[in-house]
Amino acid sequence: MTLAETAAAIAAGRLDPVAHANAHLARIAQANPALHAMARLDPTVLSQAEAVRGKTLPLAGIPIAVKDAFDAAGLPTTANARLYANAASATHDTPAVARLRAAGAIILGKATCWEMSVGGPSDASPQPPAINPWAPGADPGGSSNGSAVAVASGMAMAALGGDTGGSIRLPASFCGLAGFKPTHGTIPLQGAVPFAESLDVIGPIARTAADCALLHAVMAAEPAHPPVPLHGLRLAIPHALLRHSPPTAAMAKALTEACATLEHHGATIAEAPLPSAALFNACYFLIARSEAFALWRHALAATPDKLNPLTRRSFAIGALIPPEALANATRLRTTLCAELEAAFANADALILPTTPDEAADLDFTTAFSRPDTAPYTRPFSLAGVPAISIPCALGPRGRPLGLQLVGRHGDDARLLALATAIEQALPQIGSPKEWWT
Repeated sequence: MTLAETAAAIAAGRLDPVAHANAHLARIAQANPALHAMARLDPTVLSQAEAVRGKTLPLAGIPIAVKDAFDAAGLPTTANARLYANAASATHDTPAVARLRAAGAIILGKATCWEMSVGGPSDASPQPPAINPWAPGADPGGSSNGSAVAVASGMAMAALGGDTGGSIRLPASFCGLAGFKPTHGTIPLQGAVPFAESLDVIGPIARTAADCALLHAVMAAEPAHPPVPLHGLRLAIPHALLRHSPPTAAMAKALTEACATLEHHGATIAEAPLPSAALFNACYFLIARSEAFALWRHALAATPDKLNPLTRRSFAIGALIPPEALANATRLRTTLCAELEAAFANADALILPTTPDEAADLDFTTAFSRPDTAPYTRPFSLAGVPAISIPCALGPRGRPLGLQLVGRHGDDARLLALATAIEQALPQIGSPKEWWT
């Protein structure tokens, strides 16, 4: 069932929220030992469920996992870091969690993540990295890896993730889910462990774009957009981004086939005139690493042993960026944002892959040299615009491939409605085989 259908069934008394919550707890007990998605459970899950029995609320009884970088009252926020190993339980929810609770959602607990939401998967962090349910040992993407794995494996109906350069969209793509990055600043960040504050956002991961739209409407306190017809829809492909970091043949084929399907339904596909990905990505790295170093320089100096090598490297790079380089990057960011905005003059949305390829296997021996998975996501984090990944096909290894849709700044609800229409027109990829049972 969709989130809306589940909440309606609970309101009508056709589905008992306590039984529904218990089913998800049983699923966690079954799958989490192999998949490592959930770092800790909220002991009040069943009492939360009891409190929404028979209530008419948008998310009544929906079990949701929260990335362990966001505060949820009664649980510690550790960001999967030894730096926060002894953190006390939070006394307040971050606003996104508070709004989900008020809408009737059940907070299952904390989903694991990359340490401090940076660097990459590591076996040197307190919690082991989550495993993609589509294949044993497969990378689920990051940094919101546990959030995506929890949803893809059925432990949660939805999850909260954080996205600074692709950390919602990448795991959604690798795990065959929908993952939405809202316009920067749409959802408050109080109570979140920061990485780069001019880039950080909180957003939903769920099975469908429609489910993401409902979650976003609650968290952003804005109404959903009415349905968007495919006939007459104008989409544009930013080929400059793809030329800089070419997708695999399978991903290119998936994009071509998706566009052909949408054209069959009456959409038009053109080219989006954007600068090279090299400019976007270089600008992103200068700003992100400078902001991260400014935030965490004291931890690097005082307690470097409490950060794993990947995290230390990600933070310390910022020390090498001179002030004039950051100033130049900030000016370039303004120019790039204006050029991206101009691309929407003749397009309702951009369409492109979420990642160049399907998920690889986790390999900690190549952690410092693994392929770049985010060349197509970072530009839109830099610009602060809304973007969503939806599943579109399976790759040659039977792992999901994601399609990314990007909208105008502030046009979140319309982009979600558009993504819902596109998702419904594309073939379904199915679910992972339950090899962990």
